[in-house]
Amino acid sequence: MSASQRAKGQRGEREFFGLMSDLLGSCVRRNVDQVRNGGADGLDVPGWAIEVKRHETGFREAWWGQAVYQAAAAGDRMPALAYRASRQPWRVRVCLHDVAVDMDCSDAWVEMSAETFALVVRESIKP
Repeated sequence: MSASQRAKGQRGEREFFGLMSDLLGSCVRRNVDQVRNGGADGLDVPGWAIEVKRHETGFREAWWGQAVYQAAAAGDRMPALAYRASRQPWRVRVCLHDVAVDMDCSDAWVEMSAETFALVVRESIKP
């Protein structure tokens, strides 16, 4: 990966986590140790491991596999994959059973806007 690709990824992470901070009303930071130690891009949201991708070609299925793997490695957190191409809004993919717990849908997923994901997060961390 080139330095410009890494910088673009870091800008994407800062952009997405800044948006999440605004939408959730609390600070959501990048996991800066992920470069050195691996792991999810964001672990500040309780119960979630968030992977962020910023790419021109749109969604890649391998990203979802990475998000699921890193969520399990982070202590059985729920995976979320946020991605965005230039001049496009953020999209977030999550497991359907993580947002519809009463459904038997272990292999299904759903995509949503960042705003809807923030709503899902708020509901998932209610006391």
